[in-house]
Amino acid sequence: MPTKRAADQQQRADHLARMQADRARRKQPRALVRAAPVREENPVLLIVCQGTVTEVEYFEHFELATADIKALGRAYDPEKLVQYALDLREEARQSKNPYQQVWCVFDKDDTAPGNFNAAIQRAEALGLETAYSNQAFEYWLLLHFDPHPGGGMGRAACGQRLEERIAAANPAVRYDAAKGKHVSRALFDLLEADDPAAAGRLPRRKVAIGRAKTIADRWAAHGTPPADRESTTEVYRLVLVLQRHLPAPRPGKEG
Repeated sequence: MPTKRAADQQQRADHLARMQADRARRKQPRALVRAAPVREENPVLLIVCQGTVTEVEYFEHFELATADIKALGRAYDPEKLVQYALDLREEARQSKNPYQQVWCVFDKDDTAPGNFNAAIQRAEALGLETAYSNQAFEYWLLLHFDPHPGGGMGRAACGQRLEERIAAANPAVRYDAAKGKHVSRALFDLLEADDPAAAGRLPRRKVAIGRAKTIADRWAAHGTPPADRESTTEVYRLVLVLQRHLPAPRPGKEG
């Protein structure tokens, strides 16, 4: 049998061998493990629309490069729509996924003037953006084809004129203002196409922005309350934000 002295010597030798092996491992260069690239999420723009078809389809056709669109349609009156947007914003904040901006898109239609103005005031006071139209969202579409100066025009007249202007621009593209009111991909492409009557081959979108802004500025200069601004549309303000996130235009192509 090994003596106690021999056993102690063997234990010390084993301990020394382990220490030397540990030192050798520590001296070896560590392999670098690269972390997988993390894709940065695009900011999200929430667009809460009173219309459940036309507005939602129009905004969903935008193909942005540096932001994402979440368009929702709810057939609420303007005040209820604003409250709904506020609730959605708070839910997103609570879940740690806040929206970059929250927009409310609604029409004057037959809303009482006081309620319409109050909805806009409350939204803007609480940090929401508004893109209202008086009378209807279709007025924004019409301005892509028609230099309407901003006087009174009801929803029916606006829809009828929009149908006529679309048919004149391209007979193959249809829009039914009385039924469906769908914004097809073909119609959206027509809205985005160059305006042949514009100097410098500007896209119709930019022509419409200029017309809408001119009308809005004129109403604002007179101090006219939003409910009395027939016809006008603030949708151009939202579209100005969206076009900042569009892909860079091809060389020689106006974006």
